[in-house]
Amino acid sequence: TCWNCKTPNIPKWVKENGDDKFWSMNFHDFRTKDKISMKDNSISCATCHDPKTMELVITSIPLNEALLKKGIDWKKASRNEMRSLVCAQCHVEYYFNEAKSKNGGIDKKPVFPWANGFDPQDMYEYYSDPNLGATKNPGFEGLFADWIHPVSKTPMLKAQHPEYETFMNGPHGAAGVACADCHMPYRRDASDNRKFSSHQWTSPLLDPKMAACRQCHSDKTPEFLKERVVNTQQKVYDQLMVAQDLSVKAHEAVRQALEFEGAKNEKYGDLIIAAQEQVRKGQFFWDLISAENSVGFH
Repeated sequence: TCWNCKTPNIPKWVKENGDDKFWSMNFHDFRTKDKISMKDNSISCATCHDPKTMELVITSIPLNEALLKKGIDWKKASRNEMRSLVCAQCHVEYYFNEAKSKNGGIDKKPVFPWANGFDPQDMYEYYSDPNLGATKNPGFEGLFADWIHPVSKTPMLKAQHPEYETFMNGPHGAAGVACADCHMPYRRDASDNRKFSSHQWTSPLLDPKMAACRQCHSDKTPEFLKERVVNTQQKVYDQLMVAQDLSVKAHEAVRQALEFEGAKNEKYGDLIIAAQEQVRKGQFFWDLISAENSVGFH
């Protein structure tokens, strides 16, 4: 499953091993020299481009399936949409399907939780499906969980780099800006003045001229734009630290409640479950921002 964003060989390997078997195979089975060279093989041109036409394409099987579930055919997407969708092959939240859940399906295959939308609440509601996982904890039966927290015994969700989701519902995504506009800005070839997209995928802030930002914000100075970004990121980071501290205290409060041996309200068990639900939800919301690589700017 982890190879899905580490090599362009996934379609080939799925064809060779079968979609029903490949995703749960041992990661190390594909590290042999006859399979892949760790030195030479990573995300490549073929991950995002048709080798014959160089047109943008989706090679990620999980992304293709997620889009189809939403009624979206990427082959009909505009070029501007594709300049973000190719990034959504990897820069997304996902989970590994559990074949032992009531939903069944292919074990360990990556699934994007987009059925209800891209917002944190949308994804949390998706994860609240009692047929999605195999959790047996009281009050959470059948839910998906990445792990059981050792302190609060809460079935937890671990967010993974949801840059695409946060960007799409952020101000730039809503304005029709593509990921590539900021992270792959246009350049000019010095020899013939030919325009091309920079393939040095990086933060726009690393360019002292802030050229990517000034494609649209030409009336602002590089200094102003960088200060605006850093200020936003600092405010988000500061609030992440506050939320992080509260989350730790919440886990500890639930632990103490679980270990309490005195007289209890008749609904004590239900109250514990309700508290664990808030801990699960709160940390997932926190993690969607903490694990996301724009520090809130998207």
